[in-house]
Amino acid sequence: MNPLSKSRRRVAFVMLIFAALFLVFISRFLYLSTTKKFHGEDMIVYAEKKRWEAQATLSAERGEIFDRLGSPIAINIPSYHLVAVYRLGGEKDPDATVVDFKKTATGLAPILGMSVKELETYLIENKDRAQIEFGKKGNDLTVEQKEKIDRLKLPGIRLIEEPKRYYPNGIFLSDTLGFVQKITEDTGRVVLQGQMGIEKQYDNALRESFGSRVFEKDRSGGELIQGVSKISNEPKDGSNLYLTIDHRIQQALEKQMQKMYNEYKPKNATGIVMDAKTGEILAMADRPSFNPNLRDMTDFTNFGVSSRFEPGSTMKIFTLAAAIDAGVFRPNEPYKSGSYNYKGTVIKDYNDVGWGTIPMIEGVYHSSNVMFSILTAEKLGIERYKDYFKKFHFDQKTGIDISGEVNSQSDLSKPLNTVITSWGQSTAVTPMQILQGATAIAGNGEMVKPHIIQKADHTDKAPYKAKTEVVGKPISAEAAKATREALDGVVNSKIGTGQMYKLKDYRVIGKTGTAQISEKGKYIQGQFIHSFIGMAPKDDPELIMYIAVDRPSKNESSVSGPSIMSPVFKSVMNTALQYRSIKPATQKESVDVKAKIVPSYIGKSMNQAETMAEDQGAVPVVLGDGVEVVSQIPTRGQEFVSGERVLLKTAQTFKMPDLTGWSQRDVKKLVSLYNLKLDVIGKGFVTKQSARTGTLVKENGKLTVELAEPKE
Repeated sequence: MNPLSKSRRRVAFVMLIFAALFLVFISRFLYLSTTKKFHGEDMIVYAEKKRWEAQATLSAERGEIFDRLGSPIAINIPSYHLVAVYRLGGEKDPDATVVDFKKTATGLAPILGMSVKELETYLIENKDRAQIEFGKKGNDLTVEQKEKIDRLKLPGIRLIEEPKRYYPNGIFLSDTLGFVQKITEDTGRVVLQGQMGIEKQYDNALRESFGSRVFEKDRSGGELIQGVSKISNEPKDGSNLYLTIDHRIQQALEKQMQKMYNEYKPKNATGIVMDAKTGEILAMADRPSFNPNLRDMTDFTNFGVSSRFEPGSTMKIFTLAAAIDAGVFRPNEPYKSGSYNYKGTVIKDYNDVGWGTIPMIEGVYHSSNVMFSILTAEKLGIERYKDYFKKFHFDQKTGIDISGEVNSQSDLSKPLNTVITSWGQSTAVTPMQILQGATAIAGNGEMVKPHIIQKADHTDKAPYKAKTEVVGKPISAEAAKATREALDGVVNSKIGTGQMYKLKDYRVIGKTGTAQISEKGKYIQGQFIHSFIGMAPKDDPELIMYIAVDRPSKNESSVSGPSIMSPVFKSVMNTALQYRSIKPATQKESVDVKAKIVPSYIGKSMNQAETMAEDQGAVPVVLGDGVEVVSQIPTRGQEFVSGERVLLKTAQTFKMPDLTGWSQRDVKKLVSLYNLKLDVIGKGFVTKQSARTGTLVKENGKLTVELAEPKE
């Protein structure tokens, strides 16, 4: 068959198909026009029915948010949208449209916060339109404003009700709670939609489902009084959420955080209070923050879950717990503080010189980087430390029910990084990861997952109620108890770095932290992130609180953290313990750090005196080339602690020692022994001295020292 014949056959086939379809269409049309029925229903009756039928929306409300006690956090209130109608059906009506511009402006202006002239001009300028709105001035009007406008009975002025979200506490959990925004749907209906935080994350659960009702209408479109009405779709309110937050503790935290922020103006700050046994978040506040009613935010970050940073010495509590659990931490084992050489890298204590040879438990109290480096590198071991790092889940998110959580950032493939991580640098973690890990130490070694949703009253399914979730057991119950005992001296000993966090009626344990900040691969000089993690009561902790302050602009130094943060911690923790009905405990005195009595070294030879001092844990400093000791500070009978300098005078002249790292107190010992005239510049520890090391110095000479705050 030739190509032309094939083409004709295809055309003929297509025409037959179109002809068949046309016949079906004509047949259906003739049937409908003759019978007037469609699927068995009379079309004329159906059309008449629809002609007098209308549909109305049945409203529903967005779910509200409450704290654990039922106190409202996010609720719905009515708001109103103002409209001025100039024409109805193209016609003006003195009884139903705006005609008298002066009268309308005079009545509305004071209610809207406008001048009469400004409003009258606006009404006149738009008089050729069918209707107008009033922009921001005419939106979100309150019930009180509505009532005032209603009493004016102004023709053509209409108020349209719209939903509005209201946050009664203002700045309260704002970075976690988030906010909603009004969205106009394609139907013209205004709804609330979550834009941030819990409001956004749980938008589907909180969102309402509008219903509909079908009714008979009259010629003007109004509903017939005697007409038929039926609901075609039931409305459903959104689910109410109940948070684990206690509004009393939250308010206390917000107040103290704002007070601290106003005074020290840090770049960022976060504070979190958690139930140590359940993982429930009781309070959580960031600075800077915002009022969700105003949405005056400058930062959208939830620092508790969305910010990771090198935590500093708060990380040491997990290194300590791991070493205790592994059986390698011996509290009374002596070690040489000051510096430690790990494969060519010198690691120093924060005061550069340490405290001499001291027991490891005092290394915990002093927050000794050297002790924790030795503990990790020589006692626990690199690989075993990495195992505990994973057991405490520092390699994964906590999975808390708050959006935006980030994971830690670490590189433990290099042994040096692992050693440095053990005392809080090199690895970045989140506050929530630290809190989760701390639950194992606060309890019986089991680690519980943090959460903030307590329950949800779903309208379309079974209610949700949160349960405590154990996510691991990194250490034994015995190790957890021993770790708490070791941390006791950080707050409650005379040499601990956390003494300022001590409470009068409850025994607090915890760990301070000061971390350098890495930017573009380098550490910023002179700026720090300060932090503290504390728990109470010590023997059976009920609450854990973490607070971090990033780069305060006032009194910034490596040791200023406690003075900045302790007022926040003490006020909030004390309030929280009282609200939780936890009975105060009688505080015993400070932890015994084995204060010792200075013996007399006078008359002893230089070698004898040095040996005696070292045996007692003191750091002897021999001054002069004499044969025997002629004077000493501290003097016989005074108390001293391990690592304290004992100055031994053997002659009237001496060679100036290197004073770098000496405290002002130690320098004054030297001055007192030789009646030197002292000038001091700055605060902290010695960085420069006027008399060079090795210079011969006589009694009644002069000495100038420059001091600076140390880096932890």
